[in-house]
Amino acid sequence: MRNITYIIGIIAVLSGIGLSACKSKKMASNSEVAKTIDSFVDKKWKLLDISGVELSSTNRQLVDETFIMFSAAENRVNGNNGCNNFSGTYKSGQSGSLLLSGMASTRRMCIDMTVENQMNRILGDVDSYSISNNILSLKQAGKTLARFVLSD
Repeated sequence: MRNITYIIGIIAVLSGIGLSACKSKKMASNSEVAKTIDSFVDKKWKLLDISGVELSSTNRQLVDETFIMFSAAENRVNGNNGCNNFSGTYKSGQSGSLLLSGMASTRRMCIDMTVENQMNRILGDVDSYSISNNILSLKQAGKTLARFVLSD
């Protein structure tokens, strides 16, 4: 009788250890997902290229001025598109989905509006993002629309 009680006790202890190990592993994977989702927020991203054209090859001043930032506090997005400031809201999902909405911009007239016009167009088309080696890529249907480098 003692042997049966002893065996049942060992099984109960081992089952408890196994279940707690599964639970802690699941919690770690959920936090990894949250870390990935939030890895682009509350940081300044400077435009590297748009529609496959590097900014440094077109206008050095645009490299220094054109950026995007995502604020986690109110799910706000803001930045400068090379000439004007813009802002709006964003919603991101676990699978890398990203939707920008309510976008508004100041309306200064600048000498070269090429990057400005491209930025305004792509911000409305973005449906996802990815991050690799401190490069944020904004995408539509898997195609990269613009790439931003993490600013210092």
